[in-house]
Amino acid sequence: WSRPSRVAAGNLMEAVGLSPKGERAIFAARGDIFTAPIEKGPTRNLTHSSSAHDKWPNWSPDGSQIAFISDMSGEDEIYLVTQDGSKPAEQITRGGTAMRYSPEWAPDGKRIAFADKDGKLYILTISDRKVIEIADSPRGQIRDYVWSPRGNFLAFSMANANQFSSVHVWSAGDNQVRRVTDEFFNSYNPAWDPQGSYLYFLSDREFAPQISNVEFNFAT
Repeated sequence: WSRPSRVAAGNLMEAVGLSPKGERAIFAARGDIFTAPIEKGPTRNLTHSSSAHDKWPNWSPDGSQIAFISDMSGEDEIYLVTQDGSKPAEQITRGGTAMRYSPEWAPDGKRIAFADKDGKLYILTISDRKVIEIADSPRGQIRDYVWSPRGNFLAFSMANANQFSSVHVWSAGDNQVRRVTDEFFNSYNPAWDPQGSYLYFLSDREFAPQISNVEFNFAT
């Protein structure tokens, strides 16, 4: 079982996504990152890293690069690779200590947001490879972060001290995080309108008996 062998990856996909122009699809399968044409062209293995787990691939807004997370170094870090595979993947973060999740490009291509298992949310600036921590959830992970259309704000939900979640917004202008929903209701899954003027979100606000998440009966 430890001998090198060829394994078909077609039925082992973890994530998929379309390129910005819809010409190619990207997917993670059995620890490698692949792209495939929608109509004509070759399938490309961009990482060829059988000894590592490459995951969470995401196209850059201009379609020239792909960001993904890999444990090639022994810890989860963010890597960039050209979409045509002409250059080896480049590691652009250092010092990871926990499992990391889903790199999300800002629409202007200048920043990437990502989170980790410890409940922290980070912003990576592409030009200087600088990483800043913008939030640390006191309970659970932050997994629903989303950029505004111009890339100047990042919205996400995070648990409060009362164990309800609220929607927060980070501003690139002053590097501040602000809570924008009431802390007495569960609010989550933010989404921007196409112009970036409004923020939509889901919220639990029905004052009626509901099935408890803890016990097998109703909770008010």
